[in-house]
Amino acid sequence: MTTGHILIVEDEGDIRELLRLCVEGGGYRTSTAGGAKEARALLQVETPDLALLDVNLPDGDGMELCAEIRERSNIPIILVTARKGGEDIVAGLEGGANDYIVKPFDVEVVMARIRAQLRGYAYWKKTYQPYKLNSGDLQIDLQSCSVMVGGKEIVLSAKERQLLLFLAEHPNQVFSASLLYDRIWGLDGTSEENTVSVHIRYLRKKIESNPSSPRYIQTVRGFGYKLCWTDE
Repeated sequence: MTTGHILIVEDEGDIRELLRLCVEGGGYRTSTAGGAKEARALLQVETPDLALLDVNLPDGDGMELCAEIRERSNIPIILVTARKGGEDIVAGLEGGANDYIVKPFDVEVVMARIRAQLRGYAYWKKTYQPYKLNSGDLQIDLQSCSVMVGGKEIVLSAKERQLLLFLAEHPNQVFSASLLYDRIWGLDGTSEENTVSVHIRYLRKKIESNPSSPRYIQTVRGFGYKLCWTDE
């Protein structure tokens, strides 16, 4: 039985409905959005197994949305575009897309490419063995870049996610605010301690049951921060 959740982002209603009918006819579950804002709201609720993204959206650029998805997930992304120029196609692929389809398109070709991308993604997940860390209610998947608390996915900003994943890759290791600032922001500056402390505070509010007495992200006075981790 075919399974999977496909996100369709397309501003033209007739094309969006055509894609929805074809995808659901192929046995997949769908979510649809007419623009970038609506797509972002759906992505906060659930990460799909594949995204079909129109490049030209009324409230944003599909390539920007592609880059945002790629920051948090390795799901296949197929761009749907009316742009036939080679530069645009190259930019999309280098920006994180796995494939592209040029309008007007054949729905059978669209479905074949969806199936091909999902097969590749399933194989990757099966053979690559995503590295998951579990401690108490907190689960961090270093490969899909997802964070769960009590079985519910937590929505993090790009920098919050990068900061948490970096700490998770080095559990129980102390890092100074200056080093964290350099690794995550990649910039020299004089405000690194404040920038890092603000993001640490935001993370604690999202993953700690008691942010004022954190279990996971702990401050080591005079040295910096660490992700205190005990496998359970």
